[in-house]
Amino acid sequence: MGPGDVFDRAAARAAASLSAADRKALDAAFAEIGADAPVLRRALATGAHVRAVASLAAAWATFDDRERAFVRDPLGRRTPGPVRILDVPAVQVDQTTCGAASLGMMLMMGDPFVAAWVATGRHIGDYVPLEPYMAEALSREVRTVEERWRSLQHELHREVRRWALAVAPWPRRFGTPPWRLDDAVRFAGVRFRTRLIDDRSRDDLAAFFAHASVALVDGIPVLLYVGGDIRGGLAAAIPRHVVLVVERLPGGVLVYEPGAGALFEVADEQMRAGGPDPVPGLGWWSRLTCVVLPAARRGVSLTA
Repeated sequence: MGPGDVFDRAAARAAASLSAADRKALDAAFAEIGADAPVLRRALATGAHVRAVASLAAAWATFDDRERAFVRDPLGRRTPGPVRILDVPAVQVDQTTCGAASLGMMLMMGDPFVAAWVATGRHIGDYVPLEPYMAEALSREVRTVEERWRSLQHELHREVRRWALAVAPWPRRFGTPPWRLDDAVRFAGVRFRTRLIDDRSRDDLAAFFAHASVALVDGIPVLLYVGGDIRGGLAAAIPRHVVLVVERLPGGVLVYEPGAGALFEVADEQMRAGGPDPVPGLGWWSRLTCVVLPAARRGVSLTA
């Protein structure tokens, strides 16, 4: 991602508020990590204290090559194919956690502290992000990469479902409630909003492609709910699966599909209503139902 993306802006805002002493410590951390400065910009963009950012720089040389590569880029590729967390397939752990797995991948892409925890189990200095903290508190099974990835999904699923019905949690068997996912997203200090998509509407689809493209160019992945056609019954037509759109391509998008634990190319035409064929990159569903996008700033329309 180039200069001026969401991480650069968030890191610049955080750095601008530092004291002279903290700024000096931050400059030393960037000098120490050298060519991997983008990792520290992502770390600073999380809102973590400069001590945690400096601790990450100090610990960086103690990670092995594969661990550093994963923290740099949790997807590990920008072409279709399997996504792995070191040797572990980055798949959803059960039929209800597609939203949690997609959210977890987005979280690791935005927060190197979380990515480092999943890959290594290590805390950076005395700083532990909330999600790993809760995963460790609620599960003793965090000794391996596979266990930490599973525990992270379970914690994110628990958090998204909590109070989804105002007075009670959303039933686990029903997956991830769309109206709660935007509140659970934590990415470079950005606020998010869930929007319904009518994929039979040319205007709705144009707005989706336009705003998703802007987010992706800015370095922000896009959570997308998909389902089936009403001709398959109401159960098929409601939001059934969550994928993560990670890059805009000519005539399509690159999508992380947690059921397969892989990246797929999905053509724009495959996302338009009326296509009867299930789409592998959409988890074998065919219709768009809603999307989680950055919330509009004051005076900016998401529907224009």
